[in-house]
Amino acid sequence: MERKEKILIVHNYYQTPGGEDTVVKNEKRLLEEHGHQVILYSRDNSEITHFSLWRKMCLPFSTIFSLKTYKEIRRIIYNEQIEIVHVHNTLALVSPAVFYAAVSRNIPVVQTLHNFRMLCPNGMFYRAGHICEDCVKRGLWCSIKHSCYRDSRLQTLVCAANMKIHRMTGIYGKINYICLTEFNKEKLLEINRVTGKELIKPNRVFIKPNFTFIISSENDV
Repeated sequence: MERKEKILIVHNYYQTPGGEDTVVKNEKRLLEEHGHQVILYSRDNSEITHFSLWRKMCLPFSTIFSLKTYKEIRRIIYNEQIEIVHVHNTLALVSPAVFYAAVSRNIPVVQTLHNFRMLCPNGMFYRAGHICEDCVKRGLWCSIKHSCYRDSRLQTLVCAANMKIHRMTGIYGKINYICLTEFNKEKLLEINRVTGKELIKPNRVFIKPNFTFIISSENDV
């Protein structure tokens, strides 16, 4: 009999709903339909509009590492006996603290990459009407210079610092990755060549396209 697992899905919803949200919903449903027990840990960036001034001032720091996320993920893993953590989006409230929490409990963690945010602060490799890979080839400071994230130099600085700090800690080499295409995988691993360091282990990167459910009707033949 196939062994069923207890899976924790982690997702940070943007203020504007998008495709990532649909992927999370579909994957949760598919896993449950195959007998796995799935728990969803989520935050929503719309929470920020209700933050006090003090919490908004602290947001740049918690975006880099949320102590709240770290404690809650560790507690869920322990209480629910989670066997694998599957992360989708961490910006801005979840933060990469989820990775450290899973690793501290010796639980494997998988990050699905829905965009290029591991390499590019705006996540698109696109700036001022043209393709831009300056942050990969010349360094993250390029994004700050051009205010690539939401046309804000300060917010871009936070995103770039977030990426730089967690590269330095080596946490990215301890997690597994799901890329949607071979192209995404090639771009992700390019960071190893550019930096001269194995920040991401190639044998931990896998390809799995998104999917959708086919809605059947009584008129289908």
